[in-house]
Amino acid sequence: MAVYAIFAFCLMTLVYAEDENRIQTLEHDVDTLRVMVQELTTENKLYKTEMELMTEKMRQMETKIDRELSGQKKEDKRLLMTDQPPVSTSNHVAFYTQLTKTLHLATNQMVVFDHIQLNHGNSYSSLDGEFVCTLQGTYAVSWTITCSDNTAIETELVVNGNVKGHIFTDAGNHADYETNSGTAVLDLKVGDRVWIRVGHVYNGQIVGNGLGSSTFSGFLVNHQAV
Repeated sequence: MAVYAIFAFCLMTLVYAEDENRIQTLEHDVDTLRVMVQELTTENKLYKTEMELMTEKMRQMETKIDRELSGQKKEDKRLLMTDQPPVSTSNHVAFYTQLTKTLHLATNQMVVFDHIQLNHGNSYSSLDGEFVCTLQGTYAVSWTITCSDNTAIETELVVNGNVKGHIFTDAGNHADYETNSGTAVLDLKVGDRVWIRVGHVYNGQIVGNGLGSSTFSGFLVNHQAV
């Protein structure tokens, strides 16, 4: 009996030892699986981030292409306008326009002031935002731009594609609207086109409410006979 008891004890000890080894092996396998899952989770996050970055870059490229195509179409439209506009029969040329909505624009996009308060000579179009000279002479042209809290924007006065002036409206360091104005005196010929566009510095929006917060205006100072 004593021998049998010793044998049974040794057998149980071996079984327990084997079970303990199996448990340790299983725990090791579980730890290994946990590490693999963690690595796969990390890789999945990296792939997701890369996909999001690639998607954003594609969106930016598509937006850039759309803007360039839009700008080229406008330029082609100007180049195709070979006919000169009719010469005004009146020496009274003046316009005053306002912006009635807030605009989110990018570099080189035109600011179209949509509400006409005054348009003697019918030289300003609220459809494309351009003043087209119909009477040769010297003109005074001015514009006012308001931007919203903690934003800044540069705008340019353009004549036939050439920048003749610019202003910088800066509310970037304070939580309040900012307004700035610019004025230029120009010698214009019949057919010259004048407009306002966004410059190379921008981080925000142009505020318009129809009360004069953002405006574009001009008038004939002196008629010059051809």
